[in-house]
Amino acid sequence: MARCRECFTRARRPEEIAQRREEIVAAAATLLDDQPLDAISLNAIARQAGLAKSAVYRYFESREAIFLKILERDWRDWMDEADYALIPFKGSNDVGGVAGALTRATVGQPRMCTLVSSLASVLERNLSEEAVLAFKQESLALAMRLVNSLHAALPAVPAHRLVEFLNPAFALIAGLWPLCHPSDTVRAVMARPEFAPFQPDFEGQFRRTLGMTLTGLMEECRANA
Repeated sequence: MARCRECFTRARRPEEIAQRREEIVAAAATLLDDQPLDAISLNAIARQAGLAKSAVYRYFESREAIFLKILERDWRDWMDEADYALIPFKGSNDVGGVAGALTRATVGQPRMCTLVSSLASVLERNLSEEAVLAFKQESLALAMRLVNSLHAALPAVPAHRLVEFLNPAFALIAGLWPLCHPSDTVRAVMARPEFAPFQPDFEGQFRRTLGMTLTGLMEECRANA
């Protein structure tokens, strides 16, 4: 077990507090890379960070707040990837290309997908209004960044209509990701031949569903132009 750092030092200066927060987030991220979210307790995060559980509360109000910080960072990384992947489609109105670019960026962020799938049911619980507001403000900024990138690639669709696309897109991640990454028991059952037509494929189904949604949106906008 890691020695408890808080026994001999306590972060007091802003840079020390920021560093300690980074250590806690990094510890939680390390655990999440190897374990299911629901198996990771605040005690486990504290041990991984070399702190007492009581010390963690000096930097984060709850376990959920720690994972929410990881999700914020993963979203920014995902947005960087999505921005880059969408560059070749600027001005193209190529729905298939855009859907493929978003899919590649999403598949490249499995931890983000895991956290998104638990956002409403787990991560946004046990939080203060202040913490929720800060998270929603950061999410809004990232969402508008994505809308701008999508509008650059799909100029036939007004930006305000692309805003309507975001909730279904994230809802698709939230629902499809856990379905495609079940427990070992469910995976073994679904491997039976009779279930072959129902075996989910995240990458393929995500890309096709995004493509169909964007195609419908573009056709509707053109019809109303």
